[in-house]
Amino acid sequence: MSYLNKGIAVLLALVAFIATPITAKANSLSYIPPQETDGVPVEIRQIAEIVGGEFNICPELLEAMACQESTYKADATNGTCKGLMQINTGLHKERFTDAGWSTEDWDNAYKNMYVAADYLAELFEKYEDVALVLYYYNGDSTNLKRYKESGYLSYYVKSILEKSEELEYLHGRKGDF
Repeated sequence: MSYLNKGIAVLLALVAFIATPITAKANSLSYIPPQETDGVPVEIRQIAEIVGGEFNICPELLEAMACQESTYKADATNGTCKGLMQINTGLHKERFTDAGWSTEDWDNAYKNMYVAADYLAELFEKYEDVALVLYYYNGDSTNLKRYKESGYLSYYVKSILEKSEELEYLHGRKGDF
């Protein structure tokens, strides 16, 4: 290989290295690969990164909740609960309108996750314990009492915590899984 070819090869390798995105700290937006490698739709992962950063909530927790609540379906409906994060439209209508959005937009994944994160941030400020926050978010007073008495984790809470931990590991934000 001539010196010119070696020089070109080194230059190309350097350009490739410089052009490679470098991940920022976990609490800020980081490079998100365009492919889905963790089961979370790319759009949902991107929204969780943005909203999680705004409310200082782990994006993987938001992703795990979206999986549990609606299997990542922005148009999911269950009674008065709607959207990606299954927001109770009766209880949280004001949060939606306070953000300047129409209540017709419950199926907008970003807006729905934003309203959920706003509520979660309020719950975290009050309770700090992620399991307690999930019980209150879910409105599960029966199992909440059991959790307070014995540390019992309902299927709902346990599923979200396990999925969140798995996603943190897959996204390189947590050590051994």
